[in-house]
Amino acid sequence: MNNKTLYLITLMFLGFMLYTQWQKDYGPAPVSQQPSTSSSNPNPVNNSVDAVIDQAIPATSVQEDDIPQPLNNNTADVPAVMDQTADTQVIATVDTPLVKLQFAAQGAALVYAELKQYPVKKKSDQHVVLMDYANNRFKIEAGLVTQSVNFTHSDIYQTNTPNVVVTENAIDVVFTTEKEEGTLVKTYRIDPNSYAIGLTQTVTNNTASDWNASEYQRLMRNNPWLGKDPSFTDASRYSFKGVGYFDAEEGYDTLSFDDLQDESSVINLGPESWAAMVQHYFFAAVIPSTDFAKLEAKFRPNNPHPYLASIVTNNSAVRAGSTVAFESTWYVGPKLQKTLPEVARGLDLTVDYGMFTAISKPLFWVLEKIHGLVGNWGWSIVLLTVLIKLMFFKLSEAQYKSMARMRKLQPRITVLKERYKDDKQKFNQEMMGLYQKEKVNPLGGCLPILIQIPVFIALYWVLLESVELRQAPFILWIQDLSSPDPYFILPIINAAAMIMTQRLSPTPGMDPMQEKIMKAMPIAFSVLFAFFQSGLVLYWAVNSVLSLAQQWVITKRIEEQDNKTAA
Repeated sequence: MNNKTLYLITLMFLGFMLYTQWQKDYGPAPVSQQPSTSSSNPNPVNNSVDAVIDQAIPATSVQEDDIPQPLNNNTADVPAVMDQTADTQVIATVDTPLVKLQFAAQGAALVYAELKQYPVKKKSDQHVVLMDYANNRFKIEAGLVTQSVNFTHSDIYQTNTPNVVVTENAIDVVFTTEKEEGTLVKTYRIDPNSYAIGLTQTVTNNTASDWNASEYQRLMRNNPWLGKDPSFTDASRYSFKGVGYFDAEEGYDTLSFDDLQDESSVINLGPESWAAMVQHYFFAAVIPSTDFAKLEAKFRPNNPHPYLASIVTNNSAVRAGSTVAFESTWYVGPKLQKTLPEVARGLDLTVDYGMFTAISKPLFWVLEKIHGLVGNWGWSIVLLTVLIKLMFFKLSEAQYKSMARMRKLQPRITVLKERYKDDKQKFNQEMMGLYQKEKVNPLGGCLPILIQIPVFIALYWVLLESVELRQAPFILWIQDLSSPDPYFILPIINAAAMIMTQRLSPTPGMDPMQEKIMKAMPIAFSVLFAFFQSGLVLYWAVNSVLSLAQQWVITKRIEEQDNKTAA
């Protein structure tokens, strides 16, 4: 790689980082979808999802539950002990090898989810807590509404299984609420080997009238990132946070927290739909089993959990004296790309690689396959770098041959530069004429690097978004590929390779100031890479070393050929 190319790469990458941050801070918000109608939907639900739910609850309950007094959004100011009120009183705790879950008396809502396989920091005893309603974060709740009787998230439930440990086989955790008109039983199917939770709401109609019942599910949360300015090295800085939703007809789309503050959205969802609250590495989703549903996503400024995503399904008949079951799935856990499609179609799209998804997805697929063979993400990155280098071998070979020929012409260009030092235009004309005569393309070294830049940025997003690489160890001093190199060894190796590459690279026609700038580029790169994830620097350092070796071999080969020809 020549010096101009190094300068170009730095500018392009820094420009990409600036563009990404500008889009986060100042980019236009997407236009909210308006309610739509579809002839294939024979029984559309009401236009306002939350209206269906709120109308089902007495006015006093609505005021107490949906519009409580605002609390401080700073979770550090909230006591860790749960208030023993109806909506936070835990009546069941479930422990599996993967998660610790807690369910509240009110609505049998899921109010706490601790991910036991994911420490907050490397080797820490504290685990990631994705959901914690009592500490002002978020919860998932569900219910059924009819024109006659309603079983809402305000109802109080009871259970006979307050403490459950699930180690081998899936276990049902059952909650019940009874009314004069009927009974609703919520059954959570907990699998010890999955982050997916099966929910069955079984309603019994004890009246003499038929009901038309709609199932609803709600994700409610605050924004713990509000008012915080993450550091440049924070991997979550550029990650999407907000509501994601999907159906088989329209695909995946998102509404950020800022979008919700600007405007509420009511969206018709078709088959295989779901909605989720998404953040860096982890998310929670509700997945109804019906073909049609309606999503309402909105911001409620006077609520301690102001961001709301509600899904209501179409009406289903519940005959007098009969029992009907409504089934759905909740997912609470990490963005594991291999297993998410098994839970629901499109669920792996929550891993958002942005505009480089078309490159990042295949890169991660190859990286995962290599990891399946070697069992170490660091060595997987090294082998992926080798594969990429082999894929671009011919282009790189042409690049280095062009640079070797330019190196050969360096003395003659120096003579021209001295001869026409007072006439830069004439010097450029003579230099281009020399290139044409010797059949040398001065831009021949740029194309391979320009092609590799999207691969580099795509891998950056893979390392940024893939929870599989979170806190993944490599060797010796690198025990977390998603964090910067603690001793800056990889940036130094990369700088050394770049300096040696510079010495093999010709700089025809470059003025002294440019040469000084180019000589400073390895140091600039080292400083820049000191703040990047060590996995990304590992890729670039290995690529630089391989490029140096390839360039050295090709340069020596051409010099030997020229010497034989001259002899």
